[in-house]
Amino acid sequence: MLPEIAGADTPVPYVGSQVCAGCHTAQADQWQDSHHALATQEPTATTALGDFAGGRLEHFGVSTTFSRSDDKFVVRTNNGDSGSQDYEIAHAFGVYSLQQYPIAFPKGRLQALGVAWDSRPKDQGGQRQFSLYPDQKLVAGDRLRWTGRDQTWNYMCANCHSTNFQKNYDLSTDGYATTWSM
Repeated sequence: MLPEIAGADTPVPYVGSQVCAGCHTAQADQWQDSHHALATQEPTATTALGDFAGGRLEHFGVSTTFSRSDDKFVVRTNNGDSGSQDYEIAHAFGVYSLQQYPIAFPKGRLQALGVAWDSRPKDQGGQRQFSLYPDQKLVAGDRLRWTGRDQTWNYMCANCHSTNFQKNYDLSTDGYATTWSM
């Protein structure tokens, strides 16, 4: 829900960008070509900007490798238990200057991988994978590790980085049925 309008008795419901564009055409046109308009996309050959042809990052002994299998974008990294595991990328979040790749986990969780893609030009230090925590070795059980609660997108990130966000957290199952519009 959007905040209440001064003097209104009920909150204004979410109406979507198309309704707003009816009166704010110039702003809607500018937004269409902005990084914000492209902030949440399904991973495709065009939208997943990282090196998914074997791109690799070694960080404190953990190897993270990016690849493609047909239309699926995959990351292989430490699973915190018995070694490495392949995970399918659920979304491509962000465009410039970095892009992150959340992974869908059971119970509706989207976990924010701790390795991102620097989409700046190579001569500006970009076109590479990098750790979001370069000076820290995050181990299984650490809340900041990519599988930890503080890296659950539904819990920590979505409220500020999406529109019409509904967390839909269920305490009895410790799960999410999260929805958002943009």
